Amino acid sequence: MSVVSVADWPYRAPCAALSLWVAGMVGALTALLAGTYAFATHVDATLNHRVLSVPADVVALAAAWLFAGRVAYSFLKLHHAACKRRSKHRALLELFGQPSRARRAMVLPSRQPLAYSVPGPAGGHAVISDSLLDRFTGAEVDSILAHEQAHLEERHHLFTELCEALRSALPKGQMAVRFAERFGALIEMRADCAARNQCGRHVTADALGRWTAEPITDTAPVPVTRAAARTCQVSARRYHLINHPKCCSSMTAAGAFAAACSIAAAPVALIGAGALSAICNLVCG
Repeated sequence: MSVVSVADWPYRAPCAALSLWVAGMVGALTALLAGTYAFATHVDATLNHRVLSVPADVVALAAAWLFAGRVAYSFLKLHHAACKRRSKHRALLELFGQPSRARRAMVLPSRQPLAYSVPGPAGGHAVISDSLLDRFTGAEVDSILAHEQAHLEERHHLFTELCEALRSALPKGQMAVRFAERFGALIEMRADCAARNQCGRHVTADALGRWTAEPITDTAPVPVTRAAARTCQVSARRYHLINHPKCCSSMTAAGAFAAACSIAAAPVALIGAGALSAICNLVCG
């Protein structure tokens, strides 16, 4: 978790950082299942492994399952509440929104520029306001919609809910809060990358800059600096778009992808080796 929370490299390779996080979750889950299987098949040896007269393996396994159960419970609770909110929101959209086939979005009447996504059946809805259509150029609107469609197509709301469940299960502290904030920024950067692939990085960066400007003007936003990118999530997103023609094309990103594959595959390989050994012992009996 600290790799994503503290280091600066995830802002340079957001997709690789997200892959590493997901691989860590998958690796932890498969390792827990492998440990449970080992305990079930070698109960006597596991109980005999003691530290200060305490069966350490049993205590560690119970603590791991307790933590996993707490994360799962928090995720289900958050997901259920979010589904109820989104259902009510979709009902309001049906009343006040106007579907736009050309934009593949619901258009709401509003004096403020709005753009967000509402997951749901049939892929959910991307929502924009009519004032956004008036104030932004056509290319910028396409970029904003591509960003929101990426959230819907890649199910980013599930990753966000899982991250929030993990944060709530961890001890309350600055590290957990920072992790949640950083993870949310990486999710946004991943959607930015999808918009960049469709509309271009400069258009996407300009739309993001004007979107966050107060008030919104017709001029292009000021260039962002490396120093600002270290302290502001929006600046980090714009800096990544402007200064990296391709996402995750560096050696750091390649190393992160390789580490993600190793972390996710290692427990599976150990389980396969154990199963193969058990079959050999059974056959050779």
